[in-house]
Amino acid sequence: MSIQQNVPLKRFNTLGVESYAEYMAQVTSIEQFKEVAEFARLSGLKIKVLGGGSNVVMSEAVSGVVVQYKSAQIALLSDDNAQVLIRVDAGFNWHDLVMHSLKQGWYGLENLAFIPGLVGAAPVQNIGAYGVEVKDCIQHVHGVFIDSLEEFHFTAEECGFEYRESIFKQALEGNVLITAVDFKLSKLPTVNVSYAPLDQMAKEKGVPTPLELAHWVIDVRKSKLPQPDQLPNAGSFFKNPVITLEMFEGLVSRYPAMPHYKLDEGVKVPAGWLIDQLGFKGKSFGPVSVHKQQALVLVNHGGKGVDVLHAADEVKQAVLDHYGIQLEQEPRLFA
Repeated sequence: MSIQQNVPLKRFNTLGVESYAEYMAQVTSIEQFKEVAEFARLSGLKIKVLGGGSNVVMSEAVSGVVVQYKSAQIALLSDDNAQVLIRVDAGFNWHDLVMHSLKQGWYGLENLAFIPGLVGAAPVQNIGAYGVEVKDCIQHVHGVFIDSLEEFHFTAEECGFEYRESIFKQALEGNVLITAVDFKLSKLPTVNVSYAPLDQMAKEKGVPTPLELAHWVIDVRKSKLPQPDQLPNAGSFFKNPVITLEMFEGLVSRYPAMPHYKLDEGVKVPAGWLIDQLGFKGKSFGPVSVHKQQALVLVNHGGKGVDVLHAADEVKQAVLDHYGIQLEQEPRLFA
């Protein structure tokens, strides 16, 4: 473990933004992290935790000490006829975990295949796709508080999971290093094909095995989302807004074809549809553009973090002006 100075971060973020960290350290244990924390304390620097860089917008210069947790081990904690409990280090690649679990006959994560990033970021964002949220499989989240260096072991309930939200993005934002996550996975091969494209595929091809479903998900994601190594992007840039029933009824009278999903707390409307209806697919804002096939995705063609944020603001303002809906972006500013 070493602490390096003036580290280029372009390869550490999927938007491919040129950026430099004042200091950076990659650690594989809490003990190593505490050494970095002591250096930061003595130097009067703030620690900033970076995962796989798939959900951040980098500023040109990132101050303080950027820390990336690299340990990537899996431990089997318990195993019975119906389910297993595994502990996965935060540095494990998320998609690799999904495919590894399927190979072992452990099910529950297949709908979350091909999501970029690391395991440690999964509970922060409460990643979700195609009818499944990761919170449904999480038992505990382990880590250390950055300010006190005390270790924590949160239950899923203590994590405050909501749609694309958790306590790690709210009350504890910027104050935790997640080191491992415990997942409870089923050994019974049930599948969730409630998401419309998957349901249609199941009607055409029959009910899939969990592994087949994972490959369906991969195919759907590849068809809808550009790969960051080909077109730098951060995946879906905007959350699907949840609006009041009253607001929805006013909008659907003007836009009868508006897709929607009724929830207990309101009505969820697809952000991609809202943006697409405004003709933004393929639209460029300098070096950043809306993807020509998926309106939720912003593609970076050599721009800086400020260029990405400018494009996002233009999209958000247009949606607000036209529909009265305030979009919220998913990637956070990393500065």
